[in-house]
Amino acid sequence: MQDVRSENCCGSTTHAPTITNYTVRTLIDELGTECQNVITLIHQLQLADLSDRQKAEILAEFMSAAIQMNVHCGEDFQTLIAEEMENLSDDDEEDSEQRNQVFT
Repeated sequence: MQDVRSENCCGSTTHAPTITNYTVRTLIDELGTECQNVITLIHQLQLADLSDRQKAEILAEFMSAAIQMNVHCGEDFQTLIAEEMENLSDDDEEDSEQRNQVFT
């Protein structure tokens, strides 16, 4: 299998996308960015000696991120993911069946 790489918006090298649907790929990228934001907020909340104001600001951002992720992962997104899964080939199943036939 050829290893195809490209640069993302931040200049780092990434593998070529395996999801061909542009909308699904974009939504997954956005979800990944939001997940990274949540991880950063969790780390900030774990810092010692935060003032109540700092905690409030972090928690407000955390709530906003949680709402965004909830909306983002709604029924439409789930439908797009299901459709993408349906478009996948059954090569793995066929390969598995062929391996089983060889061993029997």
